[in-house]
Amino acid sequence: MRVLVDQDLCGTTGQCVLTLPGTFRQREPDGVAEVCVATVPQALHAAVRLAANQCPVAAIRVIESDAGHDERASADAAPSPTQAQRHAAKDQRNSGDTMGRFEGKVAVVTGAGAGIGKACALAIARGGGRVVVADIDGPAAIACTAQIAAEAGHALAIAMDIADEQAVAALFETAERHFGGVELLVNNASAMHLTPRDRAILDLDLAVWDQTMATNLRGTLLCCRQAIPRMIARGGGAIVNMSSCQGLSGDTAQTSYAASKAAMNMLSASLATQYGHSQIRCNAVAPGLIMTERLLAKLDECMQRHLRRHQLLQRVGRPEDVAALVAFLLSDDAAFITGQLVCIDGGMLAHVPTYADGGNSCAARPVGDTESAAAARC
Repeated sequence: MRVLVDQDLCGTTGQCVLTLPGTFRQREPDGVAEVCVATVPQALHAAVRLAANQCPVAAIRVIESDAGHDERASADAAPSPTQAQRHAAKDQRNSGDTMGRFEGKVAVVTGAGAGIGKACALAIARGGGRVVVADIDGPAAIACTAQIAAEAGHALAIAMDIADEQAVAALFETAERHFGGVELLVNNASAMHLTPRDRAILDLDLAVWDQTMATNLRGTLLCCRQAIPRMIARGGGAIVNMSSCQGLSGDTAQTSYAASKAAMNMLSASLATQYGHSQIRCNAVAPGLIMTERLLAKLDECMQRHLRRHQLLQRVGRPEDVAALVAFLLSDDAAFITGQLVCIDGGMLAHVPTYADGGNSCAARPVGDTESAAAARC
């Protein structure tokens, strides 16, 4: 087994219990920070895996298993200069005027291990920003930073829970120590694992309500409280809070989630009002049907068809769609936009409730798409 230990992160929280024997063989860039590479004796393999899983700042990563089957992952983590140049050239061709829009800026993106958060982190990095990738899933955060590194970007992975006030403080302290400050914040982390248990009011487990609020709302507040003073010290900044269309209309379930997102909308407006004179902008983004891997696993084809019928645009949203909007709101192109809630839902909330059934005109329904035929498809 070989293991990467990030010396810049290791020990920042005082919780690390792993001490590797012997002498480190080499130092090499890992895309997260400068790291040390060590070969670990067989007797310590179990201890290393445990430490890696429990490391609160994702400073420890196993890069080669006992059987040596993870060599490809090791190679991906540290791309060659030729690979990095090739990726950078490709990005320059594809990014147009957005190239360099975040040059010299530091962003913290929570819930950035997958889905919308990961797409946002990649978009900021492709714009030249340095990104702190925070996620409760440490390996997912590291995978995101590895992809950023493969494209010649700069990122730092931190495993943490935004419902934990001390962990949030450590997140921003580490970001400041490693990159020098914070100008951009994307509050994307959300307790999505609780949504299957998030039911109607009389059926709702209060523990689900409390945990949802602790992550979605309180966690966002904690991150803002840590970011604002640092942004003021840097002359200003921009915050985007990830809301949801479910925070804008009632539903038969998702009570806690919807309430937390509705409250986030007002939190965003309050922040924009209170700190606009300090040159801090804050906006909220409300996605509709965005087909992340997690959502794809939850929705069967029948439900996807049902939801798409209520969109004005005939496709589902992609994480990259949301990331493009977030990047715009963070950038100087949106320098006069603050305190706003922007829906990105393919037009799902833009029409009368009867739209999918023809509304006030039969022309709204595709030819041959009768109500009975639609029901038969499900």
